[in-house]
Amino acid sequence: MRYSPEALTAFVETVSCGSFSAAARRLRKSQSTISTAIANLEADLGFALFDRSSRQPTLTEQGKRILGYVQAILSASERLDEKHFKIKDIWQLQM
Repeated sequence: MRYSPEALTAFVETVSCGSFSAAARRLRKSQSTISTAIANLEADLGFALFDRSSRQPTLTEQGKRILGYVQAILSASERLDEKHFKIKDIWQLQM
């Protein structure tokens, strides 16, 4: 299964910010875009990441368990981007 980087980022930012609206503002997206991305991620995973029964979304037990993995995936992706640009710069200098 491949997960959208945007959905993974929306999940982590929602946890960090404490709400879908605050995550949307930080990511410069609409609240509905963030909600939809997370809903799609939940559908792909087969379980809820947030309990939405109160005013503020709270992580479910499954959400708590997966958060570290998602953060690691996003960190690895950032490191890959950094390596890509370094290699690209070196390659261009050699030409």
